Amino acid sequence: MLRDLLVIASLFALWTASSSARTGFQPLPVPGEAPFAAANDTIRTVVQAGEALVITLPDEVRGREARYRVLRAPALSWLVDRSFYWRTLPAERGLLYVLFERTVDGREPDTLALAVEIVGG
Repeated sequence: MLRDLLVIASLFALWTASSSARTGFQPLPVPGEAPFAAANDTIRTVVQAGEALVITLPDEVRGREARYRVLRAPALSWLVDRSFYWRTLPAERGLLYVLFERTVDGREPDTLALAVEIVGG
């Protein structure tokens, strides 16, 4: 039985590692630790576990058009132009940070953090 548990744990570890490598998603550190400390702005939102989150990122920064690229996001999420969609799972709870690279003409790219609190019912 112990051997079976070790095999299952090993397979889970391999699956987790390969899944993270495919999606590029890794758990983020808490605020104040790198890379979160590099974020210039943070948007906060709350979503019910198992529900879809749809949020539109700001279209301008200081009067200039902003463009976004995903740096770090959970599975089942995507960004189209400025619209971010994420289908949360019913078992998910807690606080997760999604990171975007924001580009504004004439400025160096910076980071926008989306702090998503997932709550249960």
